[in-house]
Amino acid sequence: MGDMQPNQNGQALAGAIGGLMEAIRAGRYPWWYPKEARGLQIDYFVIGTDFTPLAASATTGNPVQITGESAFCALSGVLVETDTANTTFLAQRPLLADIRDSGSNRLLSNTPIHVDNWYGTAELPKYWDVPKIFAPAGTVVFTLQNLEATARNVRLALHGFKIFGYGPGGGR
Repeated sequence: MGDMQPNQNGQALAGAIGGLMEAIRAGRYPWWYPKEARGLQIDYFVIGTDFTPLAASATTGNPVQITGESAFCALSGVLVETDTANTTFLAQRPLLADIRDSGSNRLLSNTPIHVDNWYGTAELPKYWDVPKIFAPAGTVVFTLQNLEATARNVRLALHGFKIFGYGPGGGR
């Protein structure tokens, strides 16, 4: 997936994830794929949350519940940032972020880090070096810290797939 060049409308993200999903369905599992999840049904899915607005100089956390029917495997992150009127895309991203897997009560970084470490754009998504599997019925808490004294709208998404029948305790 690392050598893939996205096209202008973000089709590469769907293509890369679709290719990985087809390989898994065919029994060609990547090294990180849990043995207990092999052979289980998978389906493309996106987890999203909105910080609309993310107040000036604020730190805000948004919890997102994972359904109890399946685990979620996150492969990449995308962030869209606009002014609060949703009329202008903002190129500068003065934001710190962290992600907590409340199912395992683990932060995914030791400190809040710049959003570009987690999230790319729709045209150039940020593929995670190692995918993260969130257990069924867990909660993912997304936290953003706005480093500017200007409010903004921020929309986050994790692209990946559901693994049906995997868990509980399936998260890493």
